[in-house]
Amino acid sequence: MDIFDRPDLDNLLKTQAGPCVSVFLPTERAGREVQQNPIRLKNLLREAEQRLSDLGVRGVDSITKPAHDLEADSSFWRHQGDGLALFLAPDFAESYTLPVAFEDLVVVADHFHLKPLLPMMSSRDHFYVLGLSQKYVKLFRGGRYSVGEVRLSGVPASLRDALQYDDREPSLQSHGGGGARAIFHGQGLGKDDPKDDIKRYFRLIDAGLHEILKDERAPLVLAGVDYLLPLYREVTEYPHVMAEGVVGSPERVSTDELHARAWEIVTPLFDKDSETAKARYLAVADTPTGTADVKRAIRAAHQGRVDTLFVAIGKHLWGTWDEVTEAIHIHDTPEAGDVDLLDAAAAQAWLRGGTVFAVAPDEVPGDGHLA
Repeated sequence: MDIFDRPDLDNLLKTQAGPCVSVFLPTERAGREVQQNPIRLKNLLREAEQRLSDLGVRGVDSITKPAHDLEADSSFWRHQGDGLALFLAPDFAESYTLPVAFEDLVVVADHFHLKPLLPMMSSRDHFYVLGLSQKYVKLFRGGRYSVGEVRLSGVPASLRDALQYDDREPSLQSHGGGGARAIFHGQGLGKDDPKDDIKRYFRLIDAGLHEILKDERAPLVLAGVDYLLPLYREVTEYPHVMAEGVVGSPERVSTDELHARAWEIVTPLFDKDSETAKARYLAVADTPTGTADVKRAIRAAHQGRVDTLFVAIGKHLWGTWDEVTEAIHIHDTPEAGDVDLLDAAAAQAWLRGGTVFAVAPDEVPGDGHLA
């Protein structure tokens, strides 16, 4: 599973060598349905190639070849999440395996289509779950609809592994940002208070998580038996650990149940952020500092004048947008060369420092697709 972070989004936003092809699809993790993943990708790439040809683009095959190469890559398909996002342009190709079940979507434009990814970029829209026991450690990243496992490296798989590792290293210092971190000593491990051994184990886990979470502000929900969770909270240096956890043996909890229980814990925090922003918007709606007009919002975003933007996920408003003249034309149905103007507004706002809430359509204040 990939982690899609701010540098990834910035990289895609700044790619100017069009045409840019964005492909989103849901993927299956297991079962016979897994065989449909490469077939689904192949069909979407054919659609992208047809659109490129309709625009008169030369060298279509060279643009889509990196994605076609994935079709026969069995190793790639064995490690899927809930969704796959691909971004293709001349001399550019990126793919992201993500814990989000996208709808099938192909967009060909002069910039990448990024709105489906925006929910992953705000602390109000994603969270982490750390499953802990003396024989188990797993990290999950989740959102409104699902959680997906994040691969950990350099982290002990169990308390026994942690103690053996610590015995092999007379002293171990973990380096990272945010100041000095703990130094562990391997003298007499396993003979001290069991809680001390567990804390040493948890410190090693926390040091490994630091590399993943060091630039995050998303909430972290702990999952484990009740006596372990306070011990981890004592040693962690991550400042956004939730006070409430998912209590029980994490090995015995299905991914769906883990998501449901963790989502209940983080929802009040997310709702508070969203409701505060909505109240601020409604206080200035239909004034010089608040609008639901797409054309006005795009121009303001391009000029760096958007503080907060709500945009509807799953909705599209097709048309053209000229960044030089700021001319905007809206079409009832997509035409060759069109972009999703909602995506354009969100991308411009994000690129220039605005806060973007990519939400369900019924959560956009004012009952529009944008505010």
